[in-house]
Amino acid sequence: MKYYSAFALTAAALLSLSACGQQAETSVPADSSAAAASAPAGDALQTLTSSDGNIRILVQGGRFEEADKNTAALPANVNADELTLLQNDSSRDITLYAVNLGAAKTDAKTYFANLKSALDAAEGLQDAQSGAATTTRMNYRFTQTDADGNTLRENCIAIHETNIYNVCANSSTASQEALSAVLKDVNLVK
Repeated sequence: MKYYSAFALTAAALLSLSACGQQAETSVPADSSAAAASAPAGDALQTLTSSDGNIRILVQGGRFEEADKNTAALPANVNADELTLLQNDSSRDITLYAVNLGAAKTDAKTYFANLKSALDAAEGLQDAQSGAATTTRMNYRFTQTDADGNTLRENCIAIHETNIYNVCANSSTASQEALSAVLKDVNLVK
């Protein structure tokens, strides 16, 4: 996924815009156990857990493996200690990541309205769509094309609780539907 850093820059900028002034230092640092994953067999259910233990993702038939946080797989403008999950399923060319953006500084309604506005105003995004926000979540997705014509699709869930979390799946080859399927069962562990 050599184009990931260029595309992640826009995603990181969107997160920053919608976070209403939240600073990176409020993020929860990752520990050495970045994610727990069960070994999938065929269509077995794979469980991925963020390093801070706050996000659990169940993926049907997933073959996700921990990605090296010291490589190009690291999203742009996200430090390795800010990222709480970074996994890649090379068989489907899908990267999955979670970020803990720190303590919420606005109510959920305001946060999601700002996120939607940032998506709508962002230059370089195609097919930007946001779902209806619930009291704690909003789904959104978009596509980007770089100067060389390479496309990256990204599908995300923003979660607003005591902290704000963003969980995303992206790929240069998988469809938006495949990315959405990976995010079908994302849970905040309380």
